Amino acid sequence: MNQKNFDRKQRYGIRKFAVGVVSVTIGAVVFGVNPVLANEQGNSTVTAAENNNQGLSELPKEASSGSLANLDSELAGKLATAKDNGVEVDQDKLKKNETTEAETTTPTNTPAAENTPAPTGKPGGDSTTTEASNKDQDKEEEGVIPRDYYARNIENATPVVEKEDVETNSKNGQRVDLASELDTLKKLQNATIHMEFKPDAKAPAFYNLFSVSSDKKKDEYFTMAVLNNTALIEGRDANGTQFYDKYTDAPLKIKPGQWNSVTFTVERPNAENPGGKVRLYVNGVLSRTSVKSGKFIKDMPDITHAQIGATNRAGNSVWGANLQVRNLSVYDRVLTPDEVQKRSQLFERSDLEQKLPEGAKVTEKQDVFEGGMHNKPNKDGIKSYRIPALLKTDKGTLIAGADERRLHQYDWGDIGMVVRRSEDKGKTWSDRVTITNLRDNPKASDPSIGSPVNIDMVLVQDPATKRIFSIYDMFPEGKGIFGMAAQREEAYKQIDGKTYQILYKEGEEGSYTIRENGTVYTPDGKATDYRVVVNPVKPAYSDKGDLYQGNQLLGNIYFTSNKTSPFRVAKDSYLWMSYSDDDGKTWSAPQDITPMVKADWMKFLGVGPGTGITLHTGPHKGRIIVPTYTTNQTNHLNGSQSSRVIYSDDHGKTWHMGGGVNDHRTLTDGTVIDSSTMSNYYAQNTESSVVQLNNGDIKLFMRGLTGDLQVATSKDGGVTWENDIKRYADVKDVYVQLAAIHTMHDGKEYIVLSNAGGPGRFNGLVHLARVEENGELTWLKHNPIQSGKFAYNSIQDLGNGEYGLLYEHADNNQNEYTLSYKKFNWDFLSKDMISPTEAKVTHAVHMGQGIIAMEFDSEVLVNQAPTLQLANGKTATFMTQYDTKTLLFTVDPEDIGQKVTGLAEGAIESMHNLPVSVAGSKITHGVNGSEAATNEVPEFIGGVNGEEGAVTEEVPEYTGPLATAGEEAPTVEKPEFTGGVNGEEGAVVSEVPEYTGPLATEVEEAPTVEKPEFTGGVSGEEATVTEETPEYTGSLATVGKEPAPTVEKPEFTGGVSDEEATVTEETPKYIVPVPTVGKEPAPTVEETEFTGGVNAVEAAVYDLPEFTGGVNAVLAASNDVPEYTGGANFVLAASNDVPEYTGGANFVLAASNDVPEYTGGANFVLAASNDVPEYTGGANFVLAASNDLPEYKGGVNGAEAAVHEVPEYKGETKPVLVAANEGPAKKLSLGQDATYQAPAAKQNELPNTGSKENTTLISIGLVAGLLSVFTLGKKRKEN
Repeated sequence: MNQKNFDRKQRYGIRKFAVGVVSVTIGAVVFGVNPVLANEQGNSTVTAAENNNQGLSELPKEASSGSLANLDSELAGKLATAKDNGVEVDQDKLKKNETTEAETTTPTNTPAAENTPAPTGKPGGDSTTTEASNKDQDKEEEGVIPRDYYARNIENATPVVEKEDVETNSKNGQRVDLASELDTLKKLQNATIHMEFKPDAKAPAFYNLFSVSSDKKKDEYFTMAVLNNTALIEGRDANGTQFYDKYTDAPLKIKPGQWNSVTFTVERPNAENPGGKVRLYVNGVLSRTSVKSGKFIKDMPDITHAQIGATNRAGNSVWGANLQVRNLSVYDRVLTPDEVQKRSQLFERSDLEQKLPEGAKVTEKQDVFEGGMHNKPNKDGIKSYRIPALLKTDKGTLIAGADERRLHQYDWGDIGMVVRRSEDKGKTWSDRVTITNLRDNPKASDPSIGSPVNIDMVLVQDPATKRIFSIYDMFPEGKGIFGMAAQREEAYKQIDGKTYQILYKEGEEGSYTIRENGTVYTPDGKATDYRVVVNPVKPAYSDKGDLYQGNQLLGNIYFTSNKTSPFRVAKDSYLWMSYSDDDGKTWSAPQDITPMVKADWMKFLGVGPGTGITLHTGPHKGRIIVPTYTTNQTNHLNGSQSSRVIYSDDHGKTWHMGGGVNDHRTLTDGTVIDSSTMSNYYAQNTESSVVQLNNGDIKLFMRGLTGDLQVATSKDGGVTWENDIKRYADVKDVYVQLAAIHTMHDGKEYIVLSNAGGPGRFNGLVHLARVEENGELTWLKHNPIQSGKFAYNSIQDLGNGEYGLLYEHADNNQNEYTLSYKKFNWDFLSKDMISPTEAKVTHAVHMGQGIIAMEFDSEVLVNQAPTLQLANGKTATFMTQYDTKTLLFTVDPEDIGQKVTGLAEGAIESMHNLPVSVAGSKITHGVNGSEAATNEVPEFIGGVNGEEGAVTEEVPEYTGPLATAGEEAPTVEKPEFTGGVNGEEGAVVSEVPEYTGPLATEVEEAPTVEKPEFTGGVSGEEATVTEETPEYTGSLATVGKEPAPTVEKPEFTGGVSDEEATVTEETPKYIVPVPTVGKEPAPTVEETEFTGGVNAVEAAVYDLPEFTGGVNAVLAASNDVPEYTGGANFVLAASNDVPEYTGGANFVLAASNDVPEYTGGANFVLAASNDVPEYTGGANFVLAASNDLPEYKGGVNGAEAAVHEVPEYKGETKPVLVAANEGPAKKLSLGQDATYQAPAAKQNELPNTGSKENTTLISIGLVAGLLSVFTLGKKRKEN
């Protein structure tokens, strides 16, 4: 630390020594998040025409209409390729995003009394330029801590331009002029622009945030803007040529009517990025990267204006909106993803916690078909399960069907049709039963696609015969729907009134045929000595299609590469059927029903997976209905997908094709289309779920591309469909399969529908609709059933007001997907979830030194510094905001224990637009104790959290338990710490003897340690004190039952809250396969040494003397103390020549210089920061990584989509942090679930973003340390 900084810290005093060594720990405990990444876009070239079309008009017509699809015809084409496992479609890109937050007339903050003088810094204030920034620094040196100190505390990042607390409104023409900063802006090369703002809830479709522009050239500008709530950037030179790739379809959106942050970084060309690189973040999450160029303002020679809001574009004021701007900061360097996340951390928010209403029941998730983890197969050698089908039989048995995908999650390769049975409504399940799984081609040119394909199952039972049918798609070896022949190959031939399958022979013209008993006939009708197995007998009927010549096995007619068989079938799609007559225990060999139902014009025919129905009323009663969909030869998946059904009127002996929903359909513009010839992107409908109403109507609930639910109606049993397709905006369609059933309750008729609520394949919902007398649907409820990943699903009525749901889901490191099951009741379905009505204080704790930590139950934000009014008439003064839910205040010691009655002045705002309440909260005494922390006490030798602490005379140091919830504290004999953090193996520490022992361990008995570890705890029934123990060396925050292990290596290889985190050597740059439902695991990062804390904030400690003290005491200053062995939950204050401290924990040790590097961590997340690719995953999940993967071309429900050319974001914007690379998510806070967590991401190297001076290391650390101890102790108590 240099003298200037030291002097500055001296002026701060103890309350200002607040953000240091231990703020790293509290950061991990309370919010510990890392940047979440959406999707990385590769190099691209853009034509001049594209440049012109991509430019933003003064107010784009597309923007004002709310149709992003009109603005982006290219996206529309790409969406057509989005079949299952292909491009993930977020329909927010296709229409204007409507906020899910209900508007409220209730004030959304807690303001002071009206007669209170307005605090400084309210909106409308003057700009803070470089000079003003210096003034702010002077203020800071005088003792004023910024309202968001923790978010701003970034090493070597001082804004060159800064503007705070301004508004754009009608009074200033919706514009704040920044012309005085233009010269500074023009000099920038590598730069970051960070803006915090709140738009009106009814802001225009397109508006500018920050821009520079020319009063001469209309198309020369740079803008950070918002289009239909999508944050975007655009830069153009004097000729109007685009600098960057298109951002109008970037995945992440701002929240209208709420506070947001948008951050832009630009990097000039370098060796790694020869063209340069720009990135755009929304609320700290990376939305998109473009490596097309690194050009910026200096490359715009005619720029004359800089502004917030309305933009002066060649003399015209355009793109204005009413904005509240909290902060605009421009930095003259590129902030790393970790630093951007830290700068934006106050704008993270999770969904408001909802509670079950009275009487509602929903079971815990049960994994029925469990896939592998970390991109590895499960114990049975299976990587993934997909495509659930759930059927309740007449006996009440549940049959769960699935695609068993051995090699990967994609829609090709080795896939078996499997089922499991449950006879107790899903409590227990039988072993797997394989319906069919054709054998692999042993000589396949590509083993990943080297198998004939069965995929997508429908289950349905005939109530008359009790026979259960499984109908599924079939393709020859290859890529399934993507491996079909470009030109149609005839698959069947009629001879003498019979239909036979055609075989193609290499090097010959003409059609061979398979006839009775599998004998192969020549094109001229002569029998050969070739024989095809048409009645397979081997397990899983794997020998179906095997070709013999005499008794010699030659190969298989479904093989297409490196064939040893001279014959193959047409490269077409087929429909097969198996059946069971014993309640699903055994199954027949597959039968090909394709020639019964597939017309010549159909390129593809496949099922809408899930369950079919049998009509229960009307003239077609008993008809078996199976949902399907088709494509034509004209435009295949890019514009011809049409829903329809197949049906059987003879108990499954023969099958017929019903008409298509799009047959002879007249669109709203008068266009008439037909499924056999259509090429209309938005008119497509695909997979569907079918129900019959009591009036006999059939309703087909279809997956489509309009962004909302589409429902077709048939009045003749599925043969034809009414022209009018109903659309229900109440139910969002994110372009993924959905499931629907018909149910009755109290004599009334309802529809239950389940699907992904979005964004993308995330957040499962169950919807309830009442069926009106005219057959229309009134949607009543939309309740969440599964957070995180949620894709295909199948639902059944179990009777007695209970329902079962089988769905695709993946937790943390699970491969996509595992098929999970939940059961819920009518009250869960029909009643509203209980949502918070206000943001309330959960804890207001005195942390010592007159500092209060006040935590709320949901995210809040301080713009106008609040002052708490206390019951005794005195006040508590706002200090700074610690994280999204925690505010710090200062209070006089005599006011500890007082209740808070409200705000004397200032305001606290809810990030969810809820009212905020502080009244009634009480400032409790100390951390987890009944008394306030004791100051100026040289030694503490008692217990913590007890009524009376044990006192031992002449004990040189405290060696008792720290926060162990055990019955007996362990004995400590040596000074070495070898423990870990919340795992079975601890982080590796090299030559740093600091304290990293367990804090708040939740075990029945604290373990005894025979070696130099301290494994004791605080809050135990007895705190054992051992004499003559040289130092405290226990572990920190271990929640395991085992003692902390010994660590001998010099690098950090552990995870966070996990058993072990994987470290991979020399893993280069992580590149997301965009946009797919990828199978890759979270990448791992090899680094030689962990020197960071949380969010790449380095908690460096240099040559710190030994800390052997404990809790709730302040050690006087001392120098030349032999060794520091304390941990990250403590604050060091200045010390001189004081003998070794032997007190307890929760104390303040004064700061010292020359502290050795801190390489440990407690509950920390080690995440990549530099060059981290965008996030494409979802909540509570580990991002799927892939580097230089071959081109991914989608899944069964879409056309081919190139990996790096469609950067749609398919994750959600509120992900949950996964510790280290592959550890399970854990959340800690003062109360609970303080913040969301983000998936760990991979990068080339860990950044060094922490301070190397005590300026950053020892600053609000007192509070941080105590908050950390309090948090862990309280979590232990709550759990």
